[in-house]
This record gives sequence, C-alpha cells and structure tokens, in this order.
Amino acid sequence: MQQSLGTLGSVALVSFVAAMLGTAAGSVVLGDGTKPILRIWGMEDGTGDAPLLVATTATEDSFDNSAFYTVVPEGEQVDTGGLGAMARLEGRGRAVGATLYGENDGEGGIVWGSNSIAVSYNGRPAVGMEVNGFNYSDRPATVRGIDIVNGGSAPTEFGLGVMTSNDHPDGKPRYGIVLAGPEFGHARHSPASRAGLVIDQIDSGQAVRIAAGDYIALDGADAQVRLRYNPEAGQIEFHNGDDLVYSIPL
Repeated sequence: MQQSLGTLGSVALVSFVAAMLGTAAGSVVLGDGTKPILRIWGMEDGTGDAPLLVATTATEDSFDNSAFYTVVPEGEQVDTGGLGAMARLEGRGRAVGATLYGENDGEGGIVWGSNSIAVSYNGRPAVGMEVNGFNYSDRPATVRGIDIVNGGSAPTEFGLGVMTSNDHPDGKPRYGIVLAGPEFGHARHSPASRAGLVIDQIDSGQAVRIAAGDYIALDGADAQVRLRYNPEAGQIEFHNGDDLVYSIPL
C-alpha cells in the first residue's frame, strides 16, 4: 500500500521520516527552497540499502536544480543504483518504468526530456546511458533496445544525432556509431544476426549520404579497400591502400 507524505515543511520532519526508514542520521539532506514530496512504498526498513542523498543545490542563490545521488565512499566497493523506477505488467495494457518529460512553451531556450551524463575523472569507464532489451520468453517477441519516435504537426530535425561538445572539441569520439562486436571486445559473436543496418523507405530516396571525398571501407578494421567520390576529379574511385586501382568518370 502506498503511503503518501505531503509537502515536507521542515528538515526536522524529513529527519523523522529518515529515522522511520532506518536510514543513517544525516543521510537525507534538503537544500534551501526545496518543497519535496516523499512517497514511500510499505515503509520498509532501508538499513541495508545505500543512503538517499538530495543535493543541496537548491539554495538562496541558486535554486534551479536539485538532484538525487548516491555516493560510494573512497575505499568502499559496492554495486548500487542511486534511484530506480520499475514497472511490471501482469495484466493487459501497457506499462512504463519511468517517464521523463520536457515541454517548451516559452520565448526561447531549449528543454530536454532527459539528460543523461557520465563523466570520468580518472580514466576509468563511464557510460552515459546503457539500454538493455531481453527476450526470456523462449519465443519470438518484439523487443527493442531503443525506439525513437519523432512526430508532431511539423517536421523535426533528426531522430538520432551524434555530435562533439563545442566546449570540449578535443574529446570527439573515435567512431560516431558502432555496432560493437569482437573488434571492440564486447563478444565473440556479431551484434546482429540478419543485417547490421536496415533503412526502410526514405521520402527523398537518399538512403545513405556521406561527405564528398570521404571513403567507405569494405574490408573492416584494415580500411585498405575503399571507395569514394572524388569531387576534384569528378569520378568514383576504388582504392587499395594509397593506390587508385579503378575509377569511373561522371
């Protein structure tokens, strides 16, 4: 049964709720100006879980943002998640684990439905977002890792974009999009069984477009067997390494 605690008016009340939850003293911290609503499922003992922290980013000087986060202290080793949302569908209809929404009806600026960030300060791995889709039904099922739906009453710009940060241009990725397999140390099998890339009907007829002068490699990581359109010579070229082996004038 879901028990709701309305708007919490003081840090003392939050500390009381934290004590009821069995969390350590000081594990819940509120920033000035916040009006949090805490909803608790079953009031279960949380002493075995990582403490829930609310960042004191909402202050008198800056109240634009507040965040939930989990801190793993130096020297500790844990596998933990800071904030989780799940849904289980046992009946009919549809279920969503979490919904993040941004709406722009102002005079300028930009809104994000979600903004996932991962930063490495020590050269160790960081992943901005990991999406998993599994089929455990022992039968064919529609399972999609990412399904991008763009629409509306006017055209949108693009469904998926990979860009380099303007503030950090030296941090551009080595590859824009990778269907990762053995070359990248993910698995000994290929990332797909039927096709690496499928493009359905495109209104303009341009299924694939690349910059003039750029190559398409045909031999994998070696990238020695290549073809391209050379705009200076006005021809399609086939290369083996640095050697031009065949060309088709246009």
